[in-house]
Amino acid sequence: IAKPGNGKQSAGSSSASAPMDVDAKPQSHSFRYRLDFPRIGQCIIINNKNFDRSTGMNQRNGTDVDAGNAMRVFKNLGYHVKLYNDQTVDQIMNVLTAASKEDHSNSASFVCILLSHGDEDLFFGTDGSVALKHLTSLFRGDRCKSLAGKPKLFFIQACRGTNLDPGIETDSGTDGVKIPVEADFLYAFSTAPGYYSWRNTQTGSWFIQSVCDMISKYGKELEILHIMTRVNHKVAVEFESASNSPG
Repeated sequence: IAKPGNGKQSAGSSSASAPMDVDAKPQSHSFRYRLDFPRIGQCIIINNKNFDRSTGMNQRNGTDVDAGNAMRVFKNLGYHVKLYNDQTVDQIMNVLTAASKEDHSNSASFVCILLSHGDEDLFFGTDGSVALKHLTSLFRGDRCKSLAGKPKLFFIQACRGTNLDPGIETDSGTDGVKIPVEADFLYAFSTAPGYYSWRNTQTGSWFIQSVCDMISKYGKELEILHIMTRVNHKVAVEFESASNSPG
């Protein structure tokens, strides 16, 4: 994988904050992250399937397939993968706070994959919601100094609202990118703000399926934004809404 920059993209929507490389080939070093570290880094997966009745949230069948695929793909890239199933809001905060306080001096990058229900700017633990910014801000350069100047990738499979995207016929299109104040972050969302995110109850979510497929194929030769462009295309063109569940 190569290069984030500084922003957000959706749905697959990805966005970046600076360049990244997982398996770099000799090119202009000024646009690439250093990879000459003992470890590529840590990958944390939060996989929420079952929710407290009080939340009114349905079971997320198919999410275990996503978690398994993500584990396999990122292990193959050399990441140390940690999987946490059915986490409450407090447990999620504890896991990510602990990770942000670790010494990442010998690591080249950090990856976090969040699989759950969601709403715009919110992510659900099994007992309620938390603002996404409270999770991602733990890894800002001023709070996690050993990851400062290193790529931090967040892949978020969750709804961001209740609207359905009707789709349009088009010859070409572009994705809007927002540039955040944090540097070296890439946020890849499964859908645009305000919309459902689709998940197949047997094969997993469209977005995570596509991310895993494209990283498996191109992770050692293309930059991450080029990979995410392929993810966007695969989600948009190859999947149908029939017989799938939001979230």
